[in-house]
Amino acid sequence: MHATQPNMPGHRLLARTATTDCPIGLHQRGPRYVITACSNVLMSNDDTGSERALGRVTAALVRGTPRPRVLVGGLGMGFTLRALLDGLPRDARVMVIELLPAVARWNEERLGHLSQHPTHDRRVDLRIGDVAQMARGRPMWDAIVLDVDNGPEWMVQKRNGALYGSAGLNRLMRSLRPRGALVLWSADRHPGFERRVARMRLGIRRVQERTRSGQAMGPALYVIRDW
Repeated sequence: MHATQPNMPGHRLLARTATTDCPIGLHQRGPRYVITACSNVLMSNDDTGSERALGRVTAALVRGTPRPRVLVGGLGMGFTLRALLDGLPRDARVMVIELLPAVARWNEERLGHLSQHPTHDRRVDLRIGDVAQMARGRPMWDAIVLDVDNGPEWMVQKRNGALYGSAGLNRLMRSLRPRGALVLWSADRHPGFERRVARMRLGIRRVQERTRSGQAMGPALYVIRDW
C-alpha cells in the first residue's frame, strides 16, 4: 500500500464511497486501476510489491502449522490475500475483514480478475467490519495481518490509530495462538512505535525478503511476537 500524490491523467472515476475522514475513489485507465483516499493514490495494480510481500512473509511464518488460521485486516485489491493463499495449505482458513462495503463490492465487480479472484477461494471467509472488533482477545489465530494502513503512524483512517496503541496491540496479541505473529506493512521505520512494543515486552523485528544471494528486495515489514 503506497500513498502518493495523484498522477492520473486520463483516468476515469468508476466509483466513490464516503468515509468519516474523506472520500475513497476507484479510477481506471486501460488496464490500470487505482484506489485513492483523500485525493492521494493509496494503491494500484501496477505496484503490488508490498501487498504480495506481506502475504508471502505471513505464509512463511505459519508454514508447518497444522490447519493454520489467519486473520487479515483489509482487502484492498486482493493482492495480499492472493499471495497469502498461494503459500498456505489446503486446510488453512483465512478470515478477511474489510471495513468498507464498497471495496468488497469493487473486488467482486471490477477488480477480482487482477488477483485471480482470491475471495472466491473456499478457504476464505470475507466479512465487512472492523478488524479491531474481530480480534476479540481470545487465542484463535496463528497470524494476524494488518494491511489497512501505510504503517503505525501513517493511517488511512484516524480510527485505525487504536490498532497501534498499547490497548489495541495487547488485544491483537491476546488473539494469537502460541507462537503466533502479528504482521504489518510499514513503509518506514517508526521508532516511537518500536519503543511502545518493546515496553510491552514483545519482540519486534523488521523483515525483508531477500534473493538467494542475500540481496534485499521489496519493502520491509514489522513482525511482532510474544517471544
